[in-house]
Amino acid sequence: MKNFILTNWYKLMIGSSLFMASFGFMIYSVTSVNAKDLISSKLNPNYQSIPINSDGSISVKFSDDQLDKIIPKNEDGSINIKLSEQQLKTLQPNTVQEVDIQMINGRQAGCYVAYQVDGKSYYSLAVQTP
Repeated sequence: MKNFILTNWYKLMIGSSLFMASFGFMIYSVTSVNAKDLISSKLNPNYQSIPINSDGSISVKFSDDQLDKIIPKNEDGSINIKLSEQQLKTLQPNTVQEVDIQMINGRQAGCYVAYQVDGKSYYSLAVQTP
């Protein structure tokens, strides 16, 4: 063993140097990656932001050819839509109710002619005060 070290000492030194260099390169390549700060860096001039509506939706415009591929049309040009029971209930108009206002907050309600234009009378609702 002593004879091997005496004759091959430079090989051991080169091998250990390469081992330490490879270990250093491994540590260097595994360092953490940090994102650029968008505030301090300049934005790409080719970047286009997508306009977002106030409700969070995005408006997209399609040509007629694209729409024909996406939404199948009937022969007469109409489209079929499937709605759930809950969606149907929200689409139904409220039922009409007759309202007979005689008292508002315990006070008698009345109506009077507010003004006239070209012989046509316009009425206003009033509440009698004590």
